[in-house]
Amino acid sequence: DNPIKHIWSYVNGLREYDYKYCFLNCPCNTRNPYSPPSFINNDYYCESGFYDPYDRYGNLFSSNDTLWDGQQCNGDESTCCTTPNMPWFIKTLNETVSDDIQLRVCGSGCANNCNYYFNTPLDLIELYIK
Repeated sequence: DNPIKHIWSYVNGLREYDYKYCFLNCPCNTRNPYSPPSFINNDYYCESGFYDPYDRYGNLFSSNDTLWDGQQCNGDESTCCTTPNMPWFIKTLNETVSDDIQLRVCGSGCANNCNYYFNTPLDLIELYIK
């Protein structure tokens, strides 16, 4: 069996602007000092639907800012939305792959009972393979 190979990730961060919980922001957010896991590398899009660092919105989702569309990436998150292809990604694999492709939808809350959960509703997923 071959180990699973990562192709692409769509990630959501807690806030666009935050000092206290910067580790929960997107890895591309200028206030987040952490890099994505090494298997992800730079093969991801990340965005948050919330701007105000003082809002209390645990267990909510933002319907005012569609994620991964390259829009409304303000301030510290502006570096996350510089790719003109968003929301589409194009990735050329270095080798022919005959294994099944898996699409996984993962959800997360944060550790240490901080009461923030990342609710990410999905309406449609389209996957084109060439």
